[in-house]
Amino acid sequence: MLPKEVSVLIVGGGGSGLSSSIFLSDLGVDSLLVERRPATSHMPKAGAHNQRTMEIFRRHGIAEQIQAIGAPAEARIRASWMTSLGGDDELDRKHLFSIDVNGEGIYRDIFEKDSPELSAGLGQYLLEPLLQRNAEERNPGGVRFGFELISLAQEGDWAIAEVRERESEQVHTVRARYVIAADGGRAVGPMFDVTMVGQTGLATMTSLYFRADLSAYVNDDVMVHWFVGPRFGSWAGGCLVKAGPKNWDSHSETWTIHLMIPPDDPDAQNLTNERALARLREVLNLPDLDAEILGVSPWHIESVHIEKSRIGNIFFIGDAAHRQPPTSGLGLQSAIQDADNLAWKLAAVLKGWADPSILDTYETERRPVIQDNIEYALFAFQNQFAFEAGMGLTHARTPEERRTVLLKYLEDSPMGRTRRAVGHEVFNTGRMELDPHDREIGFHYEEGVVLPDGTAAPSRDPMGVIYTPTTRPGHRLPHAWLNDRGKRLSTHDIGGIGTFILLTGPDGAAWCEAAERLSASSGVPIEAYRIAPGGDFGDPARSWSALSEIEADGALLVRPDRYIACRFQSGPADPYATLESALAKLLNPSPQQRTDDAAQVGVPVDVEQLRPHNDIPALRQ
Repeated sequence: MLPKEVSVLIVGGGGSGLSSSIFLSDLGVDSLLVERRPATSHMPKAGAHNQRTMEIFRRHGIAEQIQAIGAPAEARIRASWMTSLGGDDELDRKHLFSIDVNGEGIYRDIFEKDSPELSAGLGQYLLEPLLQRNAEERNPGGVRFGFELISLAQEGDWAIAEVRERESEQVHTVRARYVIAADGGRAVGPMFDVTMVGQTGLATMTSLYFRADLSAYVNDDVMVHWFVGPRFGSWAGGCLVKAGPKNWDSHSETWTIHLMIPPDDPDAQNLTNERALARLREVLNLPDLDAEILGVSPWHIESVHIEKSRIGNIFFIGDAAHRQPPTSGLGLQSAIQDADNLAWKLAAVLKGWADPSILDTYETERRPVIQDNIEYALFAFQNQFAFEAGMGLTHARTPEERRTVLLKYLEDSPMGRTRRAVGHEVFNTGRMELDPHDREIGFHYEEGVVLPDGTAAPSRDPMGVIYTPTTRPGHRLPHAWLNDRGKRLSTHDIGGIGTFILLTGPDGAAWCEAAERLSASSGVPIEAYRIAPGGDFGDPARSWSALSEIEADGALLVRPDRYIACRFQSGPADPYATLESALAKLLNPSPQQRTDDAAQVGVPVDVEQLRPHNDIPALRQ
């Protein structure tokens, strides 16, 4: 049986839905997840998980689990472009260019400096079962696969859902205070006539998941191969990716290849396993390859987003709210980050220590980031076609013309070396897609649960690689390693799940005392820590003192999702009143309060504004 009443109903059991279930459980919020499929995804798509996502999973005790079964760093260092894997022609099996990827190789130092977590490689066919197991352990009976949402209506402060058990056809009615639509836009959106805006039909793609031994043709450290040759170019030549699951070196047992197939091709939407095998052999130029097709998945390149991410008490996350090309790997990552942003705000309202208006900031904060990610991913996808231009293949239409250009590109001559030098310059722009460090952790929120302090955001690397840490309100808490009685502790490890943290300098004892008093009187979870010799944590490398951008008596108020809510660069006369005023504005973010500037932060506010709200509908236990 399903519960008749729940705080949050999650529709969809993919990466974002399962993550939402985990986050809410860890925040002490009851939820029910329903998924129409009988099991998780069988395709190894979306296999790159960036540092920001891994920081979120770290907070919830999942990052180590992902790294334990994912591709090790030494097996995912490079991406390479080749003419083909097989063949004996003079243009076959030629290496065109390689670039270090995933924050490894030449990028390892800068990625390692800025986060306690490195990126991870684990396809959804392995990630989703891991997330499902964690969700079920935290919420026994609250994660139900094989249950399909058939209707959803809003009645006052509640959503009324009808859910059908697909095996028995039994229909259950569930009343939920809030709904998270994480269903990829398949059910909830159509029920409310939700439309996507943006560019659709940009390309027709097909992913082939297969088992084969390619160890004679690939290198241990290359995670991704692209093929550009006389017969195929750009995405038509395919993008080959390791899929493990046990070996991640050249002996990877399974692989995925992504192919662009013209929409008028009969194989575009109805590719049989037999035809898939024929295409695979042709693209790799391995006509006798012994391979088993494990899955065929057609999909479309589009760059779209929902017009409104919230309808009443229904919130849309992940593919239900936005879809983008896979280039730059920001799709599933954005979805999980949507869930992280929304979950703590739902918990704050349901527990009564934030006004329901805080939920409007999910849209305010996430929409600009998502729109930026969509545009960036689309440009990265289009930039793939520039690689051919850099090689001189722009006007080479036929295989014969492409062959002539490639021979000139590879010839041992002054012009051959010039062509390759230019080609390498263009290929190297791929770092904006394959190592977008700043895009992954440098995004920030200008409005929302943020009190600006009048400072300007640091300029961002136009290539998306170099990240500039800052404690400016709305930005991610910078990472620094601290000393916890001889143990190494990241700033991202400080504080419990669902709590605000107040970080102070050596002279911040008054801040800590004020935070303790205010948390006790208001019910808002706040933990305060003084980073100083003799304080709660030490900073022997002085890395935090260089990053904090506050004076010895200043403080940073950090949100539960580890974004800076407000910054007090020096100590005020009355830290309690200052902190009280800031929290009142943050937790009741009316439109006017969202535009207030930092000068108003120090105005005292009655602590009654921060007491738990009594207008939250009671939930049955």
